Amino acid sequence: MNQPSDKHEARLARFIRGNLAAILQHWDAFARSIPAARHMPAGRLRDHAAGILNAIADDLDQPQTPQEQADKARGRAPPHDAGTEAGLHGAGRMSAGFTVNDTVAEFRALRASVMRLWDERGNGDADLTGEDLIRFNEAIDQALTESLQAYVVEKEHITHRFDTLLSATPDLHFIVDTDGHILYANEALAHLLGTPAESACAHRLHDLCPAFAAQIKRDLRAVAETRAVGRGELRCVAADGAQHTYRYVIMPVLAADGSVDALTGTARNISELKASEAKILRNAYYDSLTSLPNRTLFRERLDHDMRHAARTGFALALLFVDLDGFKEVNDQLGHDAGDQLLRQCAQRLLACVRATDTVARIGGDEFTVILNEIGQVAVVEMLAGELLSELARPFSIAGKQVQLSASIGISLCPQDGRQPDELLRNADQAMFVAKRAGRNRFSYFTSAMRDSASARLKLIDELRQALARGELTVHYQPIVELAGETIVKAEALVRWRHPDGSLVLPERFIGIAEETGLIGEIDAWVLSQAVPCALRLAELSGTPFQVSVNKSPLGFMSRLVKNSWERDLALLGRAGSRIAIEITEGVLLDDSPGVRAKLARLQQAGVQLAIDDFGTGYSSMAYLNKFKVDFLKIDQSFVRDMLTTKPDHRIFAETIIAMAHKLGLKVIAEGVETAAQRDWLRQAGCDYAQGFLYSRATSEEGVAQLLCAAGR
Repeated sequence: MNQPSDKHEARLARFIRGNLAAILQHWDAFARSIPAARHMPAGRLRDHAAGILNAIADDLDQPQTPQEQADKARGRAPPHDAGTEAGLHGAGRMSAGFTVNDTVAEFRALRASVMRLWDERGNGDADLTGEDLIRFNEAIDQALTESLQAYVVEKEHITHRFDTLLSATPDLHFIVDTDGHILYANEALAHLLGTPAESACAHRLHDLCPAFAAQIKRDLRAVAETRAVGRGELRCVAADGAQHTYRYVIMPVLAADGSVDALTGTARNISELKASEAKILRNAYYDSLTSLPNRTLFRERLDHDMRHAARTGFALALLFVDLDGFKEVNDQLGHDAGDQLLRQCAQRLLACVRATDTVARIGGDEFTVILNEIGQVAVVEMLAGELLSELARPFSIAGKQVQLSASIGISLCPQDGRQPDELLRNADQAMFVAKRAGRNRFSYFTSAMRDSASARLKLIDELRQALARGELTVHYQPIVELAGETIVKAEALVRWRHPDGSLVLPERFIGIAEETGLIGEIDAWVLSQAVPCALRLAELSGTPFQVSVNKSPLGFMSRLVKNSWERDLALLGRAGSRIAIEITEGVLLDDSPGVRAKLARLQQAGVQLAIDDFGTGYSSMAYLNKFKVDFLKIDQSFVRDMLTTKPDHRIFAETIIAMAHKLGLKVIAEGVETAAQRDWLRQAGCDYAQGFLYSRATSEEGVAQLLCAAGR
């Protein structure tokens, strides 16, 4: 009863093997109608069909017991090896983009092709038995099952690889339907939402981001309706409480009929990019040291506030604040201390103004304050006074008490300017007036300042051309040795022969030259004239003769002044002690490595040092000894009144002479105009005298004539 049946078993199998090419040709015509197969090469399309038919024929040849037949009919046949032709077919069709329906249709067509060709070849009279058909259909179904199992397994593998790929990146990837229900979420998105990936599919995307639900729903709906790519940004809080900013892209997934089947999206964490952009923006608009608005942002706010003032009719005040004495603190305590001081100044300024006002640092130790909606000028004066008081309070820097003050210039809009540049320029001019008036005060801009500034700018422009045009000249004022009433020295003094024919004295242009950086070129030119003059006058007199040359403090201390030290030292090396360099006390007080090095190089060249205007500054004897100074020059202000209205000047002059001699220094008195002054200075032990009593500043030829007359 359980013996396998052998009735007609091989008949259909032999037919399949004998007509394999014809069956495949008939089947191929149908397979070409499947969209995914239209452009497949014939070899690839038929890759497994022949093998499947041979496997079916082999199955038909195998004896089968009734029990095996019953189990097979119920789908309980023993599992086949995964590497069967049908299994390979299913995996291949999945990779080629066939749908499940396409794959099933192939097996239906294979079944139909065999049956149809059976009839066409005249086998219709030889009817197949029911058992033949059953076994043939069971073999087809078994092959289909193997193919679909392999298809599903391959699909799962591809899905797993796809998910692994998308989860290997920190970017968020998701697929949702048109209603926003999550169909797929990668690990990064699931982690952000604080839910397992499989659980995310039970939610709608916008339900997981309540704060941005409206934005997400709007963007999803727009993509679904327009089929255009959607882009946007949003900030969200992760499950761990961290804030992130994401930039996302949403694209439609189109079905075969062109309808939107789903929406796919990706989002990238741009928090670091945003932080970097914010840092760049802050660096572009804010001062890195004080965190105040910088010059760029200040100009933008000033322009905005002036427009607002023009619309509303309210006045606006601009305060230009410059710190007094900051450079000295910076030089003596170091740049770190200077930075601390600027930060503290910024905080004090901020504490004095309203939230609607602007405090900015526009460079160095310069600050600006924009006061909006000013009803009365008295308010501006009160604030300026408060700023001065706050900045005058001692600062604690590097464990030391530091004292400062400030000079403030004030310009008002609209009366002092209707454009930002004009208003700033006028406030700057007013600040300089306050500084020249004694510092620690404020000054309003006036039309007289504008006129003065215009004249000053004209003078600066003319001074820039003076050297090139040969308008500068050097005059020499003799210096007399008091003991023998002999001319032994002269001071080189620069003069400017203005194009209008007037002779401009140094008092009018040296300060401007220092402010504009031209002083370095002028000093170098004066030295180039003085050195050969000293050599010629020494040869003429037949005795040692020295010319003293003034050197601006900025030539020692400022990097902004163009210097030609190597060229100057080469000149001085030729002259040696025939040249003395006159400097002010401020150069010694700077005591920075750069200043010390320059002074040392001058002395190595044989040049002597003289301190000009001694007594008008700090008058530190310790520095005189430290830097090996050769001469002190008593300022003419002490000489002028010491015998008349100010006897204390006489005491001061006596003290200078006595102390200088104790230190081995010689003393030169400036501004000697009377015989009484000369006699007193000689009696007090002064070494040299210079002034109108002997001669005004004159040309080299004039000095030569004086030397010749003295020789005769």
